[in-house]
Amino acid sequence: MNRNGLLWTAWALVPVGLLAFHYGPGQRASRVEQAASWVAKADAAQEEAESLQSAAHALHVAAVAARARAAESGGDAALHRAALDAVAAEEAAYAASSAAWMGVADALGSAQALLAESGAPQAEEVRMAKAVALVRAGEVASGADELEDMLAAGMPPGSALDQAVREELATAYYHGARLQRLAGGPEDEWRDTARHAREQFRYLAEGARARGASAERIRDLERNVELVLDLEQSAGDQVALKVKPKDCPSGSCKGLTPRKGKGKRPGQGQPSKGAGMQGEIGDGW
Repeated sequence: MNRNGLLWTAWALVPVGLLAFHYGPGQRASRVEQAASWVAKADAAQEEAESLQSAAHALHVAAVAARARAAESGGDAALHRAALDAVAAEEAAYAASSAAWMGVADALGSAQALLAESGAPQAEEVRMAKAVALVRAGEVASGADELEDMLAAGMPPGSALDQAVREELATAYYHGARLQRLAGGPEDEWRDTARHAREQFRYLAEGARARGASAERIRDLERNVELVLDLEQSAGDQVALKVKPKDCPSGSCKGLTPRKGKGKRPGQGQPSKGAGMQGEIGDGW
């Protein structure tokens, strides 16, 4: 599933005049128009954020390679210094990417508030896009909580929005579990986060098969389950030397604590859906 243009990109293309007509005159139409302006700003900011994150990921790949060379050298001082420099460059690039994604999230937050006041249904789509931007900024706990709140508020099971929210939530948990491991977090914490990602992905694959989705879609989702299992079963030094997915942020994921009952299948007490990720996880991320 290609995420190069998130939901707000398509929404921003809806003519403002048409929205204003649909949602009525006066203040409501004004709010919708203002929201469209904020969405357009978020869309422009996303381009910069995507570019900065791509640059940061390239430096991450270089840093992983530099660390591997240093580890294999048996203590070569020059290679050790080169690895430290590569990691410093990577961290600086991710800091810039994070700031850009926070700008996207802030703009979408303004749009969401205006749309909620006007009663426009796009408010929930923009809210989800804001949560995704928070995750990419490294605020994984905040983004995941936002997505959980959306699920708790209730959406028709199996609806496009319900599936998309669960997809993003599973992705956030995968990123979060990986970052928790790399930060040296307690094993019970990162395993709990990974378990929620895995269960969401598994339920998504089951649902896709039941709905008659394409074989490619089902394979991608099943691959996601396998990759979460790989994260859980790999040794810590192996995880540190594996390149992370392109859209995985940087950070320690402090405060990321899956809620009790998180990710449950509506009405059945089973886990729900997940998402594909570029690089290690599926397609389109």
